[in-house]
Amino acid sequence: MNKLKQVVFGLFFGLAIISCSDANSQVNNLNLDGFVSKINSTPKAQLIDVRTPGEWAQGKIGSSNLISIADPNFIQQASKLDKNKPVFVYCAVGGRSARASSMLQQAGFKQVYNLTGAGYSGLAQKGMK
Repeated sequence: MNKLKQVVFGLFFGLAIISCSDANSQVNNLNLDGFVSKINSTPKAQLIDVRTPGEWAQGKIGSSNLISIADPNFIQQASKLDKNKPVFVYCAVGGRSARASSMLQQAGFKQVYNLTGAGYSGLAQKGMK
């Protein structure tokens, strides 16, 4: 029984360390207005479009980088960015950007901002360039 307590304690202690190590890394979900405001007030913001190359060809925000979530090398491509600088992620309507944002956070990006409830067209209407 004493051995079992040690194992259980070890598991809980390990989980506590893991969860604390990610305390500085989180996904911040922002609506369209909040996203635009935050990116405009962030020097050297990294903007990622996670749509497909076909969607990108139909319209894009010029300051964004295309790193498609459909690409099997998504994390490898994203790892070329600076993990210590804020990353802003969008797609067409919000589903893919949420998944990509979570993957970026798990890959060690410190500040990830996900556009919710909107996408490329909303950003374009707000005048993002």
